[in-house]
Formats: sequence, structure tokens, C-alpha cells
Amino acid sequence: MHTDRFGRLLLAVAVTLALPLGGCLTLDPSVDAAVADSTVFDDIAATESWSGSGVRVVATLASTPNASEVTTVSVVRANGDPYHTTQLEPGQSRVVLSLPAHERVTLVAINSVNSTTVERLNVTTGGDRVV
Repeated sequence: MHTDRFGRLLLAVAVTLALPLGGCLTLDPSVDAAVADSTVFDDIAATESWSGSGVRVVATLASTPNASEVTTVSVVRANGDPYHTTQLEPGQSRVVLSLPAHERVTLVAINSVNSTTVERLNVTTGGDRVV
């Protein structure tokens, strides 16, 4: 009896959270990126155990000359539309980004001082879709 009541409460909380998020709730969001081949990004990892329409990630920048040139990181959707852009402070080694859930995007590392693209990295987000 107690377990049944707890289950209904948990479902009610999940639905309450999912409705304002546009009907999208993801548990255990995942991030897949080929950072081993990157000269800018050392690691990209989801920061939360759940997400709505956006997956919050922390990108750790590599200790390389290329990474030290990056002043801006932009998230671009597969169709070319911009999703999120973050400015970096000089010497910043970690950046928090929002990536769209269950999509393939490109992280574009930019040197805005001389208007050049330092690197493009394809990233795919996933996880267990609940609603």
C-alpha cells in the first residue's frame, strides 16, 4: 500500500516537472563526443541526472595553444540554427553549456579577436526519454 502511494507521488512529480518543459523529460542524459581527437576540448560531461529540453554540460578545455585562443563557444544545431553561445574569460578552463536533448550538434570554438574558427566538434546528446 505504501509503495503504491509512493509510486503515484513519484509519477505526479514527474508529470508536473515535464509539462512546463514542453513534454520532454530525460533521465541520465548522456553526451557523446570525440574529444580524443580534439585540440580544444578535453572532456564534455552532463552535470545533472535529469534534463528538460536542454542538457546542461561542463566542457573542460585542453591545455593546448589552440584551446588558449578560444574566446567563445557556440552550440549549433544540425540544421545550422544557433542554440547557445558562451563567452570565455581569459584563462578559463571549464565552460558550462546547454545542449539540446536528443540531438546532434556542433560545438564551435571561436577566437573572436581575429574572427577565426579554432575547431568544430560534433556532439550527440541522449538519455532515457520519460515523457
